[in-house]
Amino acid sequence: MKKILSLILVIVMMCSLLVGCGEQSASEETTEKTNQTEKAENKSNNETKTEPTKLVVWGGVPAESGPQDLVDAWNNENPDIQVEYVRFVNDDTGNTKLDTAILSGEQIDLFFTYTVDLLKKRVDSGMVESLEDAKYQDFIKENIAGEGEGMVLIDDQLYSIPTVREPFGIMLNKNMLDEKGITIPDGWTVDDYADVAKQLTGEKDGHTVYGANIIQGGGYPLDIPVTINGGDSYYNEAGNASNFDTPEFDASASLKVLMDEGYAMPYEEIFSRKLQVYAHPAFLSEEVAMTSFSAWMLRYVKDLENYPHDFVTTFAPYPTTENGVENNYQASLNNYICMNSNSDEKDAAWEFMKYWLTDGSKYMYKAGKISVWKEADPEEATKVILGDNAEELFDVEAYKAVIFNPDLEYIVDTITAGYPQLKEIYKEESEMYFLGETTKEEYLKNSKERSDKAIQAEIK
Repeated sequence: MKKILSLILVIVMMCSLLVGCGEQSASEETTEKTNQTEKAENKSNNETKTEPTKLVVWGGVPAESGPQDLVDAWNNENPDIQVEYVRFVNDDTGNTKLDTAILSGEQIDLFFTYTVDLLKKRVDSGMVESLEDAKYQDFIKENIAGEGEGMVLIDDQLYSIPTVREPFGIMLNKNMLDEKGITIPDGWTVDDYADVAKQLTGEKDGHTVYGANIIQGGGYPLDIPVTINGGDSYYNEAGNASNFDTPEFDASASLKVLMDEGYAMPYEEIFSRKLQVYAHPAFLSEEVAMTSFSAWMLRYVKDLENYPHDFVTTFAPYPTTENGVENNYQASLNNYICMNSNSDEKDAAWEFMKYWLTDGSKYMYKAGKISVWKEADPEEATKVILGDNAEELFDVEAYKAVIFNPDLEYIVDTITAGYPQLKEIYKEESEMYFLGETTKEEYLKNSKERSDKAIQAEIK
């Protein structure tokens, strides 16, 4: 009987062990299934999770002067669209670098263009997306001052939106003016300008002070013609020939006598020191007493760390040719933001363009950029542009008189036939003239003949 009971007990124990093994196997199987499910779910989640859209924007303003603040503010508010800002130097070398990068297929979704000739060249090369669609036009009418008036069209189409209003004029060393008892007359002429340059020329701390710098924006003479004639100043009224035989271009060319007689900084020095685009170093080191300016240059006047100086900067409009000749065209819409026609992220790029043009525009005040947004506050812009110690550095009232002159009119170019070639010809001929290789008569004659041919070649 004991043997039978023992046998039953062994059988029960074996069954228990078998049941336990079965439960363990089932449990392991369940755990494995759970793990596989979790892995599948994680994989599915990872596959459905989208990475932020990346945009790359190239501009000519140093990142620390406003663009990076603008981009940071956007990135914080828009985690799904992250923007990288890349600065290029807005000179010939920098613009060539930008063009090369675009044409090579590098990701550049938005970029800035600062002259009409470059804009046309980029449009002709297929780099720029057309903005003729209704969504762009509606936005402009609703948000941009002028509602589209004054915007540059290339072949009757809109390809870019200006982001800033840029009045321009002459900035002068007020301390030097005061020391010599000079007052800039209202409605001053190029003859008055020359007289002031002569009076301001002298020496300071052992170095020469030139009364003026008569070169501006890339190596051209002071643009007297555009202030009188406005847009299309390079063309005759019919748009089929150039205007280099007019009195306005003669007046600009005549100022070279200031260089020849030692009252204006020589072209060789301007060229060798690359002052033809960024002339502020010579002004802020008191090597020249007056030079052309636009509001963006004032960020350097405020930069006492890199450009230490202790004089006040004052302002005047451009001189005109003769008494009574109005020259109110001393402002332009500029800093054209363009969309790369090959961008894969055009919708996101448009969202960021709208931000730059509206809420984000305030971050560009410290770069001296006055927004075109209808809701932008000019007084707020002025406070930021001139800085906290405005009265110590600037003649604030003179600044407002030039920048907010109620008679100012905007320059609007409507003719672009042969425009890039014409600008290049004018630059080449200007270099030869200011280096003394041609006479004034040859300079203007060559500029006209070559430009006329370039215009005719395009309109045929």
